[in-house]
Amino acid sequence: MSRKELIKKQNGFSLIEIMVAFTILAVAFIGLAQAFPFGLSINKEAENTTEASYLAQDKIEELASSSYGDIDVGTIETKHRLSDDPSNYLYNYQREAVVSYTDGNLNEVGEDQGMKKISVNVYFINAISKTEKSYNISTIISEK
Repeated sequence: MSRKELIKKQNGFSLIEIMVAFTILAVAFIGLAQAFPFGLSINKEAENTTEASYLAQDKIEELASSSYGDIDVGTIETKHRLSDDPSNYLYNYQREAVVSYTDGNLNEVGEDQGMKKISVNVYFINAISKTEKSYNISTIISEK
């Protein structure tokens, strides 16, 4: 067997083929690596929104557990941080609560018609855009 025939019979990959394969793998890996931080920020955003909903619902339940006459109309809780300690997770959240009179069509009115609307806003920093985001929840209570 001559040297040329021996070289032609060898099965394997050339250096160019290996370099192309590694380049394709590197590009795919870089794309996947960039997706992870974005996925983590979306996960954090969902966590913040869920926590905001719990904090808003907590205030709604606190106010709704009072009797109708004991719930004052107006701003019940001005926008403020829920913790003064920066190491506490509540430090990143602010909450406000407002109570208003409402009529049977759910329009705000000036006098008591037997129904009050409790609105709670919870504010937090959006993990993706780094801007303030709010979560709002409202409920209606009636005089029994």
